Amino acid sequence: MDPIEKRIVRVFRPSLVVLCGPAACGKSTFAARHFRPTQVISSDSCRALVCDDERDQRYPLQTFALVNYLVSQRLSINRLCVVDSTALTPDARKTLLALGRKFRVRVELFLFDIPFEKCLDFDRKRERSVGPKVIEEHFQIFGTARASVGSEGFDQVLELHEDDLEKIQIEILYRPIYRVRQEWPGGNRHSLAVHATNPGPRS
Repeated sequence: MDPIEKRIVRVFRPSLVVLCGPAACGKSTFAARHFRPTQVISSDSCRALVCDDERDQRYPLQTFALVNYLVSQRLSINRLCVVDSTALTPDARKTLLALGRKFRVRVELFLFDIPFEKCLDFDRKRERSVGPKVIEEHFQIFGTARASVGSEGFDQVLELHEDDLEKIQIEILYRPIYRVRQEWPGGNRHSLAVHATNPGPRS
């Protein structure tokens, strides 16, 4: 049996990686396989922190306020963020893209183009099933998202298909970034000075 041919995907630290796809398409499994737990910001986990139940959909504002807060805190100290949510709506993607631009880092979108039947199979096998109706609704929205994300301003849009889930190998590269900081010499005038962030350890 031939070994699986690996597909190398390089991401930077710091950067923001947005996982986009229907429920049960394998995003969380992919994130857990390729990234540190601390690098992954899951909307389900944030929902559980907000209201004690990751299945409770009544508090989206609080849930995603926490997602965005955690992204901001990590990017402010030069870390990689992988957002594990469906990211199916333009507003959700626009908010995350704006956070990346605020901290001047690359923002990449990973599109999980997985067959509907495969998502149903994944859903049946996992402990927290969402059911066919939700997956079908997500698929309809995902079709619209695929047609528009190329013009939304992401630095890269990477489409992942079913066979890619086993082939992908993530390489994380450290890239120092430069932030603009305001200084007030003499306390009355200001100039813009550019300072490199502390590189820290590679991860």
